[in-house]
Amino acid sequence: MATQAQPSAHLATARTLLDDVTAVSANDPQLKATAAVAHATLVLAEQVAAVRLVIAAQAAENGRVSAAATQ
Repeated sequence: MATQAQPSAHLATARTLLDDVTAVSANDPQLKATAAVAHATLVLAEQVAAVRLVIAAQAAENGRVSAAATQ
């Protein structure tokens, strides 16, 4: 079963905001630290979304195989 990733609108907005924040001032250490934490959180959210897609695809595939075996 083929699945296509549909990026969340929230993740796209978060990535845009992160790009805007990092473009404002690269000299402020507090801003750099905040941007690094935001980036790490965004990467984690994207990885969790990808894992959820894989789990959903596997569950759908298992359901289809089980239904075909009982017929």
